[in-house]
Amino acid sequence: MDVRLSAGVALNTSEVVADGERTKPVQRINPKVAARIPSPRGTIEDLLIQAPVNFNSELSSGYNVRGGSFDENLVYVNDIEVYRPFLVRSGQQEGLSFPNPDMVESIEFSAGGFEAKYGDKMSSVLDIRYRKPNEAKTRITASMLGAQLQQDWATSAGPDGHKKFTLNTGIRYRDNSYVLGTLDEGGEYQPRY
Repeated sequence: MDVRLSAGVALNTSEVVADGERTKPVQRINPKVAARIPSPRGTIEDLLIQAPVNFNSELSSGYNVRGGSFDENLVYVNDIEVYRPFLVRSGQQEGLSFPNPDMVESIEFSAGGFEAKYGDKMSSVLDIRYRKPNEAKTRITASMLGAQLQQDWATSAGPDGHKKFTLNTGIRYRDNSYVLGTLDEGGEYQPRY
């Protein structure tokens, strides 16, 4: 086969410039939604089901992201890294989320491609911001699995308009025996946290 190419129409070269900003692969999570999810836990981790997250058990607060281990997930609270929260690591807080959902203002979750400021963990970043109270209020939540008390305090504003003192506190109690007592297996279940 013999092919011959000849010069025909020549196009002027042009330049294409794309100007924009790359969006961060971060999911913003509304912490108020956690209480409405039908789950035995009712925790913030339940909201991560939308992301590529796997849970070891429905009653556990530990999670794996993209095939990683549970200790490859960074947890930041108000810009402070919490290295493997003690109660979660020892299993003393199973069924309770590390952050108290009633105290949280915002949550950002990234399952990869996160900013360099978070370091070198391979799986995910859970960045939690606690709320700064503007007024004094109390919230009590009770269910068949436990109870929760959350209280905000805020003193009156000073001459510059800023609050002088704010405090965001919470107490939680959880008893999974109601759920675990319905299992077909025999035994004494008294998991109280």
